[in-house]
Amino acid sequence: MIFRFVLIFLFISFNAHTTDCEQPKMPTDDEWNIWLSNIKKEALEIGISQNTISKQLNNVKPQSKIIMRDRCQPASTMTLDEYLFYTITKDKIFAGKNFLKKHEDLLKEIGEFFKIQPRFIVAVLGMESYYGRNQGKINSIIAITTLAFDRRRSDFYKKQLFAALEILDKNLVPSGELKGSWGGAVGMTQMIPTTFLETAYDWDGDGIDIWNNYADAFASTANYLTSLDKNPWSNDSTWGREVLPPKDISSSFFDTIKQINPKGCGAVKRRSIPKTLSEWSKLGFTKINGDPLPLRDALEARLIMPDGIDGRMFIVYPNYKNILYYNCSSYYAVSVGLLSDKISN
Repeated sequence: MIFRFVLIFLFISFNAHTTDCEQPKMPTDDEWNIWLSNIKKEALEIGISQNTISKQLNNVKPQSKIIMRDRCQPASTMTLDEYLFYTITKDKIFAGKNFLKKHEDLLKEIGEFFKIQPRFIVAVLGMESYYGRNQGKINSIIAITTLAFDRRRSDFYKKQLFAALEILDKNLVPSGELKGSWGGAVGMTQMIPTTFLETAYDWDGDGIDIWNNYADAFASTANYLTSLDKNPWSNDSTWGREVLPPKDISSSFFDTIKQINPKGCGAVKRRSIPKTLSEWSKLGFTKINGDPLPLRDALEARLIMPDGIDGRMFIVYPNYKNILYYNCSSYYAVSVGLLSDKISN
């Protein structure tokens, strides 16, 4: 019931913010065919077979609904608390606990192999696809081709289109057809095609299947989170924790805050310079219950303030940055962290 309410809320929010959104001007048949012809030539030049190109692109037509979804996404007016209310629901926590328990042995095996705590794998799948239940049903080639034509993010989606064609050309999809979200993300993991090619993992040796095979979905998620060379995952620390700031934070600390974003992650703001946990304690920060912060001075820790200095604050560790790479949003990364805590307690 809660999940149904969330869908209704998001539907209302989308329409409330898009009623004045201008309808996109769709290409003429000639404009589309000329552009698509060039795409086919490029695909052939990079090694995609003519058979795959013809099968996947000959009858593709641009979809105005897809462009509208991309251009007219609802403005982000939620606070973190509102976002968490809709993303970390009681039923998602309950389902996550059961999911973690049901696949305990497999998750433990995969977690030990990739050196990552299973709860984070489950939390990502919970956020991305409700543990595999909601993977999307939109034809990915149609969606991605439409977005590759649209000027807003053409370069990005051209890369996704060629990657999607490569996936199909190599017969990496068990069903033979890519389906997923309107933005091109697929499977339980909701990976975009380039990410799929880079980090999707065949755990049991029978071909990669992130749509139906939990082992491959778990391993692919773990592989992505732990494969960042410059920021290896630490399985002996968590993602972070909510903290209480000192009363005089506005005058004694705010000047040290600056924007430090992961590469290509321009949406993440209000992330402090690193300090030791002892330094944070000396500045007056405590756990949310008022207890002192743990004494682990070898662990790099930063302060984040998703809603600014008047909002909730979190001390985060290096693992948090890896979650950001999965989805470049402070709200998302905090949600994954909090959900991982809740499903493991």
